[in-house]
Amino acid sequence: MQVTYRFKLYPSLKQVSRLIQWQNKIRSLLNVCLADRIDSYQDTFMQGEFCNLRSRGVASPLACSIHKSASLGEYWKENNPSKRRGDKSKLFNPRRSAYEIHSSFATSWRQTKPWYQDVNSDVLQQGLRNQNKAFGNFFSGRANFPRFKRTRDIGLEFKPGTVRIQENKIKFPSLGWMKFALSREISNNWSIRTVTITREIDIWYVSVLLKDETIPDYSQKSATELNTIIGCDVGINKIAAFSNGEIETNPRIGERFERRLKIRQRRLSRKKKGSNNRQKAGIAVAKVHRDIRRCRQDFQWKLGKKIAAMGDIIAFEALNIQGMKKRCKPKFCSQTGKYLSNNQKSKSQLNKAISDAAWYSLRQKTQHQAAKLGTWVIEVNPRGSSQECCKCHYISPKNRDKEKFVCENCGHYDDADLNAGNILAQRGKEKLGIDTLTVVSRKVTTEPELTGASGNRKNISSAMVDESGNPALFVQLKLFSDWEWNTG
Repeated sequence: MQVTYRFKLYPSLKQVSRLIQWQNKIRSLLNVCLADRIDSYQDTFMQGEFCNLRSRGVASPLACSIHKSASLGEYWKENNPSKRRGDKSKLFNPRRSAYEIHSSFATSWRQTKPWYQDVNSDVLQQGLRNQNKAFGNFFSGRANFPRFKRTRDIGLEFKPGTVRIQENKIKFPSLGWMKFALSREISNNWSIRTVTITREIDIWYVSVLLKDETIPDYSQKSATELNTIIGCDVGINKIAAFSNGEIETNPRIGERFERRLKIRQRRLSRKKKGSNNRQKAGIAVAKVHRDIRRCRQDFQWKLGKKIAAMGDIIAFEALNIQGMKKRCKPKFCSQTGKYLSNNQKSKSQLNKAISDAAWYSLRQKTQHQAAKLGTWVIEVNPRGSSQECCKCHYISPKNRDKEKFVCENCGHYDDADLNAGNILAQRGKEKLGIDTLTVVSRKVTTEPELTGASGNRKNISSAMVDESGNPALFVQLKLFSDWEWNTG
């Protein structure tokens, strides 16, 4: 099993200065290699001489490119059997990969530039490996195209066996000993693998990858062990509504920090560009964003742990969040030749609320917590889930009015989000095709609180008052017993 622990690091002022210098130098090399990858690929489509905007000179590409992904470095490997890895009986391939070409370029780069001598070579090479991995994720469709790095985005990763930990101190090659906050104990059974130093504004962190061969990895439950399934409907007012009747309200963390963020952004806009005061104001703004991120992550980790323990299968909505936040189409008047109002200003507030809710991040954290328990997390089609009755499956837009749901066909009423959570659980059961699954749902209750009734109206649910388009007015009486309700 492998686990990663993250600790707060306390380097000295001299070590901080050196870490920032390493970040700047590694960033420069990575951006040069990324630009070389882009240019090398584009040069394969060139014919004849062309103007290179980056070097501002005339360039002439090769008629037959050796490698279309890299041009800086050595293209061919030395046929030395003692240095070959894996099966040495296989036919030797002298052609280097893109990473190997840039790895050889990094070696010559350090030799020709004396100020790169103090940078640890393993950290430099690991940065190139991560960049090559980013390209692999892009071509496999798991990530976007790699971007040019900023200094604060650079992480310093050390190879296994080069870092030593002793109590609350850690020793890095070329950097020496540093103190860190030992917030959790590291057992002696764990072996230290890679160690990464990162920076978040003005705070340094160290992430330690630990491995223990004696502990098995988390195993997922088999299909025969699955007994229950629960649906989770996400929203703005209710961050999560479950088929068992539980509701988690949205803490709206972004709104809590909105005034503070607005004040600090206004201070930042009034500072002179390039000045030290503007840099300080920018750090103050970044700290507010950091507080928002920390509060949101803390809430989502706790909620994700709670959701993962609710059932054997958790059914989420397969939402197209980017499509939901897409800008409204412009409306153009052909008679006046002017653009009409398309309600984009109101839509921007909805987009802001969706971003603050962070539904995708919540699902990711739930998946992480579910992996420890062996439970499944699946996605189901959410189309029409808020308009479909969970009892008779009648679909109509008139069934729902804001937070209230009353079926026109059978008269079933409930909170709209709880009804949608029940629909998601049923769809998840149909998707898996396991008939033995039990949908976790609450029984019919005589309490009016679940339907949104206020405290001064105890006998009549507010969800049932004056519902247009329904065959009758449904009155929820608190004195009904469960037996009387079921038997009529």
